[in-house]
Amino acid sequence: MAEFRISSDDTQVDLRKMATALAESQGWAREEVGIWDNRQGEVIVTVDDALLRKREVDPLHRPRHTPRAVHEACEYLRHEDPSLRRVDFRVLREVTARFFSAGWTVADVLHALAVRPDGAAWPEGPDHHGTDWLQARLRGWRTANGDIRPSHSQEAAQLRVISRAGLPMDIGLPEDAEVSQRPVASRAVARSAADDARRLIRQNTRTTTDSLALRDRTSNHITRPDES
Repeated sequence: MAEFRISSDDTQVDLRKMATALAESQGWAREEVGIWDNRQGEVIVTVDDALLRKREVDPLHRPRHTPRAVHEACEYLRHEDPSLRRVDFRVLREVTARFFSAGWTVADVLHALAVRPDGAAWPEGPDHHGTDWLQARLRGWRTANGDIRPSHSQEAAQLRVISRAGLPMDIGLPEDAEVSQRPVASRAVARSAADDARRLIRQNTRTTTDSLALRDRTSNHITRPDES
């Protein structure tokens, strides 16, 4: 168990809020860390050692932001989806790069190429391949305004937040149950879900064409330690 101590000579500083922000910035759920005060006016943050270890990221679920990462992702897509074999690699990279910039993973793109947003499978066969078919399938995952919809994994993450907060999975639909029969989350779980919700709002909201243009301008300047 690791322990961090936060103190300040400025009495106006909210140390507990600072500790919560620290946990959120590291991607730790609120329920996974301990935050408490001691008699010396310090705030103690305790973190399980497992959260501090570097996790091996599944290549299928790793974000792809740099040109090299997108290139590698497209090579994998072409290998896994036979309908992409006749698609010019440059076109494949240009079309999918927008979705990767929106936070999609390789698994998300493979899902979108196999399934419509409504859950129905895309047709398969010798007549369904090539550039036009690639663009048609991914066009189905855009809104009428051309904005990219949340991916399969992003929607699943949003549903997990709703579930952890104790909210009904059919939230937004007409209510037909008594309030007393609905699940209610504990305070700790609700705080954790709120932290997750803030991260999702920043990362997994519908991606507009303007935000993608900004990411395109900055992605060429991003380098990773393993790409030097």
